[in-house]
Amino acid sequence: MITLLTMHELHGLTTQELGELHQLFSILLIEAEPDTPDRRNILATLENIERAIGHQARPAARSRCIR
Repeated sequence: MITLLTMHELHGLTTQELGELHQLFSILLIEAEPDTPDRRNILATLENIERAIGHQARPAARSRCIR
């Protein structure tokens, strides 16, 4: 069974590591059977990876807005 990666687990990873994980889980998604727990875990993990990537991109923009 494919495990779900949480935001907590992804927090300390670099953008490159997150990108590599995204690529790996995208490949796993293609191979996953429909309507299975593995597929749901892969989709949730991909969403978490995308959030983590977005979170890393935001702090620079946020710091410019705060006065």
